Amino acid sequence: MNATIYSLCALAAMLCAILLGLGARRVRSRMLVWSAICFALLAAANIVLVLDFVVFPGLALWPVRQGLSLLAVGSLVYGLIVEER
Repeated sequence: MNATIYSLCALAAMLCAILLGLGARRVRSRMLVWSAICFALLAAANIVLVLDFVVFPGLALWPVRQGLSLLAVGSLVYGLIVEER
């Protein structure tokens, strides 16, 4: 059951990243680009979560997940700071 929930979270984040990317191309908004990058990195973190708990349960992939999540939030914060100027 957990694998299904983790996979659905990854799919939802990927769908958000795709839709934000398409919107950024159509509207030419840099903030949408940063949001798309953030959600793409969050989707990658969720994929690593599935790999960590389902595919390779004996392998500790939490540093990779935490790093991807930190990059995701960092990219969004950077985009918010840059777009504020």
